[in-house]
Amino acid sequence: MALSHQSIKGLLGTVIKNYSVESVRENGYDLRICGEKALKLRGNAFLPEKPSEYEEVEFGDYVELEPLNTYLFESCEELEMPNDLIALMTLRSTLARNGIVAPPTVIDAGYRGKIAISLTAVHRVKLAKGMRTNHLIFLRLDEPTIKPYNGKYSGGVML
Repeated sequence: MALSHQSIKGLLGTVIKNYSVESVRENGYDLRICGEKALKLRGNAFLPEKPSEYEEVEFGDYVELEPLNTYLFESCEELEMPNDLIALMTLRSTLARNGIVAPPTVIDAGYRGKIAISLTAVHRVKLAKGMRTNHLIFLRLDEPTIKPYNGKYSGGVML
């Protein structure tokens, strides 16, 4: 079952840290992009052994995304997902209408840390630090999982 606005407000400070009350939407929460840098992916990955090469891009008040390039940002928020809650992450329609694409992502029960946000620009675009980019839809599991997330991206590892 997807969580309502009022249920998501109840997650603030426990499941969702470094939150913005304005980011609580009708039936989800909007993540914001933060950090001092973004990672511009350069390719040359050999998966699963070798991740993509990247270059660091300074993220001041704004960052300019070049067409047909993918960038990784860290979320302002940190999540501490309990063992009976997952989230689906989708792109906000405002960004989609302006030529940005992002893969849908699952945030597993038990995950802890910031979220790596992947954005690809179709056209040249500037993004402001702290802006809302991705929408989380929280779903309650039928019972707590006996296998919570314990992977290499715990703690918000970007790549």
